[in-house]
Amino acid sequence: MTTPAMSWRDHIRQNMRLAAPLMIGQLATIGIWTSDTIAMGWIDCSSLAAGALASRFYQPFFFLALGISLAVGPLVAQGIGAGDERQVRRAFRQGMVIAVALGLVTAPLLLFGEQVLVLLGQDPELAAIGQPFLFWSSFGLPFMFLSFVLRQFLISHQRPMPQVIALVLALAANVGLNEALVSGIGPFPAMGLAGVALATTLVYVMLCAGLIAYIGMTAPFRDSRPFRRIWVMDWAVTARLLRIGVPIGLTIVAEAGMFIAVTFLIGLFSTAALAAAAIANQIAAVSFMIPIAIAQGSAVRVGNFAGAGDRANLSRSAGATFWIGIAATVATTLILLIWPQTLIGIFLKGDDAMFADVMALALPMLVLTALFQIPDGVQAIAMAVLRGLNDTRIPGLVAIASFWVPGVAAGALAGFTLGLGPSGVWGGLLLGLSVAAVLLTIRMRQALRRVREGGRILLA
Repeated sequence: MTTPAMSWRDHIRQNMRLAAPLMIGQLATIGIWTSDTIAMGWIDCSSLAAGALASRFYQPFFFLALGISLAVGPLVAQGIGAGDERQVRRAFRQGMVIAVALGLVTAPLLLFGEQVLVLLGQDPELAAIGQPFLFWSSFGLPFMFLSFVLRQFLISHQRPMPQVIALVLALAANVGLNEALVSGIGPFPAMGLAGVALATTLVYVMLCAGLIAYIGMTAPFRDSRPFRRIWVMDWAVTARLLRIGVPIGLTIVAEAGMFIAVTFLIGLFSTAALAAAAIANQIAAVSFMIPIAIAQGSAVRVGNFAGAGDRANLSRSAGATFWIGIAATVATTLILLIWPQTLIGIFLKGDDAMFADVMALALPMLVLTALFQIPDGVQAIAMAVLRGLNDTRIPGLVAIASFWVPGVAAGALAGFTLGLGPSGVWGGLLLGLSVAAVLLTIRMRQALRRVREGGRILLA
């Protein structure tokens, strides 16, 4: 029996009902990073530049783990749609194991961050300032990676509010701990940049503890005993997670790597340029949380409909999400264009010696950031729809090529060869994201046409 298609209005309403709390959660997530960046900037511009440089060192591992966790979401959602509780339970358990293992493998690498950054041509003094940040960050990586999977599990059940509440509380705790550990309050010593990293590590430990307690003690999750025999490996599920998740992770790494490479290139100009790039990058990251929340909701709903074999609602849900994303990114673009100086000023102390230089460099970067909001949102949502259909490998290759050839290469050409400086390098992001948006939209339209015409729904 064919399920009647819901109206477009109902799809928009249900997509927004899931996406709205996810937006709050994603903004709280990036709020942790943003509060860290603000704390760095309030130490001084050199600490801001060093912290930005150091965080770029471990971000590829961060995004690889995020990609694998995002594979957990569709597999759990497909299991829920198909009524397959065994798939739900095993996808969740194996996702947790992979996340923690990746965190434990990655953490020791951060101890060599200073040396690697110097080998990449970065300022040795800034690399040395940033090393304590990497040291304390290493302890938090397994907990950070685990939190991604725990959150995806709740989102896939369309129960986003518990993780949203946990993230808002985590943000509040991070702000307080930054204040205590950076400047030193009461019994806490003044740790400077190292305090920023330690604060974030403690926050992710508490976040994981809270989410594990909630899942383990609350119906309907506790009834399936999701943490029982967690050490027992299901290699078939692990292989499926990696087959779907690694391309997702590599795609996210490629996009993040584009921003990282651009940051490194800008760092070759001056400390002020690097600080300006750190601010523009953070504002871009905050803005991106809105379409990524919409995309997460889309992947869940598409996964549910795919698991149930509901072709009509799958296609209509994807279309509704796409236009919601367009509307949201247009609004973000306008905000960035109307209040650029105000937004940049949040990250700087007015009496800093480099204030004027950083502001002058950051302003054109923020204009470019505003212009790439729509293509960045479009490519994220197209990827999410394809992720819900287990179509990750070809889209991943398309995205990687788009980010690095038109993106990084064109930016380097504009900045150094054409003499456009840091803004020219940053402008490569606009080109790379625009190419990715066009090509991934075409791929998404082809996939949805295949589903509507009775072809295979899931590719893996």
